[in-house]
Amino acid sequence: MRSLNELKINEESTIVSVNTDINIKRRLMDIGFVKGEKIKLILKNFGDNMRAYKIKNTVMALRVNDTKNILIK
Repeated sequence: MRSLNELKINEESTIVSVNTDINIKRRLMDIGFVKGEKIKLILKNFGDNMRAYKIKNTVMALRVNDTKNILIK
């Protein structure tokens, strides 16, 4: 297992767990970041502090700090 922030562009993986503050966890779960869901990194911004992921046929942007506690396999 590794954290979501280690995913490379165009690499797809599966979410194993979301280990964040309860408020952030609830928000992420509401938009599809749940155990077993496939996720793919599609874009990093120039400063590498934001990343765009494709999940459930939707593109979501997250701060890198919010991805460090999302485990994938």
